[in-house]
Amino acid sequence: MKKLLCGALVFLPFVLFIVGINYYADPANILQVGYEQKVAEILVQGKNASNIRNMDDRALIREYAENTSLKIDTLLLGSSHSMQVTKEITGDPNTFCAGVTGSDLRDCISIWRLMLQQGQMPKRVILTIDPWMLAEGCLEKRAMTDGYVEFCKEHGTTALATAGNWQAKLEKLSQAFSLTYFQSSVQYLQKGLDKTRDPIPTEEFYTQTDMRRADGSYGYNAELRDVTPENMYDRVKDYILFKPELMQDFDGINPLLQTQLELFIDEMQQKGTEVTLFLSPFNNAYYDHMSSQTDNYVEMLSVEPLVRNIAKEKGVQVIGSYDPYACGLTQMDFYDGLHCSSESVKRFWGKTIKD
Repeated sequence: MKKLLCGALVFLPFVLFIVGINYYADPANILQVGYEQKVAEILVQGKNASNIRNMDDRALIREYAENTSLKIDTLLLGSSHSMQVTKEITGDPNTFCAGVTGSDLRDCISIWRLMLQQGQMPKRVILTIDPWMLAEGCLEKRAMTDGYVEFCKEHGTTALATAGNWQAKLEKLSQAFSLTYFQSSVQYLQKGLDKTRDPIPTEEFYTQTDMRRADGSYGYNAELRDVTPENMYDRVKDYILFKPELMQDFDGINPLLQTQLELFIDEMQQKGTEVTLFLSPFNNAYYDHMSSQTDNYVEMLSVEPLVRNIAKEKGVQVIGSYDPYACGLTQMDFYDGLHCSSESVKRFWGKTIKD
C-alpha cells in the first residue's frame, strides 16, 4: 500500500502541472467561468460581441436572460439555423435570438420558460424545427432540461433523457486531466491567444472573427463567409462523405417528441404568443444527396410535411423549407452543407412556399 501511495505521489506534481496549464489556458473555455458573462454584458449594452471563441451558448443565454432589462417582443428559439435570423429580417427591433448550438426541443422549451421566469412575455416566438429535433436518438447531451422537466410534469407527459447535463459537466471537468487538451493548451499559449481571448464590443455587422450580435444573431468569421465554388464543393462533399454528428443517430420521428412539440405550441398560444415555425434549407447539393433515398435521409425530410400539418392544425405560419430550390437558393447562398447566410434568409423570408 505504501509503495502504491509513494508511486501516486511521484506522479502528483505531473498531474497538477497538466491541470494547471489546462485550467489557465483553457482554449475551449470549458474549465473557467465568466467568459459567457463577459459576452452577455456586451449584448445587454446593445453592442455586438466579436472575437468569440468556443463559447457555451447555453451559459450565454442564461446570463443574458438573467441580466437584461431589454424587452423581447420577438424571441427566436432553435439551433444555429435560428442564428441567421436578424432583427432586420423579422422587422422587429425588439428581436432576440436565443438559439443554441445543437438545440433540441428540450432546449427550446427550457429557454422559453427561462424567459418567462425573468419577466419576458414575447408577442411572437419563431421556433426553428430541424429534422433531428423529433428524433430521440439525436437528443443533445448538452441540452438545458430544467424547464423541460417542469413542462412535462405540468402537461402529464414523460421527460426524455434528463440526466444528460451531469454527463456533459463531467466530460467538461475531465478535460482538466486530458493530455490531448494539454497539447491544445500548450499550442494556445505558444500562439499567445490567451492574451486576446476576451470578447470585443463592436458596432460592425461582420468582423474577421465569429461574433454574436446584440439581437442574438450570429456572424461567422471571414474565412467561413468568403467561400468560393471550389471551397463550397469541398465543404458539401465532407457532409456527404461524413454525415454530421447530430444526424448520425437519427432513429425516426419519435411520437412522444411530436406530442411534446404540439403541447409546446399550445402552451405558447395559450400565453397569447404568436407562434411561427421556421424550416432552414439545406445546401442544394446536400439536399440532392438527402433526397436520393440514402440512409435515413428520406425519413428526416419527411419531418417537413409533418411540421406543415401540425402548423395547419394549430393555425401557425411556416417560413422556409428544407428544400433550397423551393426557397429560391443556390449553393453559393450557403456557408456549408447546412447553413445558409442571413442575406439568403432575408430573400425568402416573406415568400409563401407551397406544400
